[in-house]
Amino acid sequence: MQIRRYSRIEPMIFIWFMLPYTVLINLLLFGYCTLSSSGVFFLRLGISLLYFAAIYSIFGMAAMLVKRRFPGDNELFRRTGILLPLFCVMNLLTIQAVYLLYEALPLSGCPVQRGMEWWVTGYACLASAILTFVNEAGLGWEKWKTAMMETDRLQSAYQKSRLMSLRRQLHPHFLFNCFNSLSSLIQENEKEAEKFLDELTRVYRYLLKGAEEQLVDLSEELKFIDAYLYLVKTRFGPALDVVICIEKKDEAKKIAPMSLLVVLENIIYRNAFSKAEPLGIDIRTLADGSLMVTNTVQPKPVTGDGPDQEEGLDDLVGKYRLLGGPGIVIHETPACRSVCIPLIENSTMPS
Repeated sequence: MQIRRYSRIEPMIFIWFMLPYTVLINLLLFGYCTLSSSGVFFLRLGISLLYFAAIYSIFGMAAMLVKRRFPGDNELFRRTGILLPLFCVMNLLTIQAVYLLYEALPLSGCPVQRGMEWWVTGYACLASAILTFVNEAGLGWEKWKTAMMETDRLQSAYQKSRLMSLRRQLHPHFLFNCFNSLSSLIQENEKEAEKFLDELTRVYRYLLKGAEEQLVDLSEELKFIDAYLYLVKTRFGPALDVVICIEKKDEAKKIAPMSLLVVLENIIYRNAFSKAEPLGIDIRTLADGSLMVTNTVQPKPVTGDGPDQEEGLDDLVGKYRLLGGPGIVIHETPACRSVCIPLIENSTMPS
């Protein structure tokens, strides 16, 4: 069974603390008589070390109970406010017990000095207070070190996420298809071609902006998606059946830029659709503060060429994990799949 410790460095604190503590408390208990011979010194030192090591484990269990009840960093003063008086009471009992122990043991020479028991008790309380603050400092240092390592890991992962997102944004497949559609429109309808070019410009302007942003308003993401869907529908026509239903109050909430793009590209790339069998996509906000994208599942064979859309979705899931809030939830059945993206309130935006 694993022993629970107040902090990882507690065993080291115990080793450095216990020997000088026991030597000094023996001097208070027996006076200079304990130094009269090495035999007397080491005998009483060994007994005291065993006794106080056992007592330390009891103190440690009490500290762990308080820590479990008040674990937060902002509860430091509450923890110490409980532990310090508790340890003083426990030290009072501990010192009385050590006096009774030595008076009961058949040891010759150097009797315990009853006149020093309040000095011994005061020293024990002071030592417990110092040890409590040292353990709290060790715990704080440990948390700080862990937080710094986690921050470095998150920064590295976030930079990797941004690079992967940028790589997908600049993938030539989508741009190539857009130019094909634009070429056809120029020959058939110059006015529509001009609008198509405007929407294409909006899409790539947002892609460049989104590469620098951590979060954007949902309303901005929706404007981008409107432009993107216009380009896609120009190519596929009625083969795509997209319904968007967004509550007005949710438009000011935040979302990671291009979240919807990643989900929609995943849907379009992985499903077969035609005018006879259109692909249904439903985008709406939910009462629990999330954005749900649902699509009918009409799988098609995925070839080796083209972007890896599953990698894109995995990257999006990882990006929301890095933001530290609720994660993306994916539900899938043979008939449909739903991707729930959490919307972030302005008051809970990560710093």
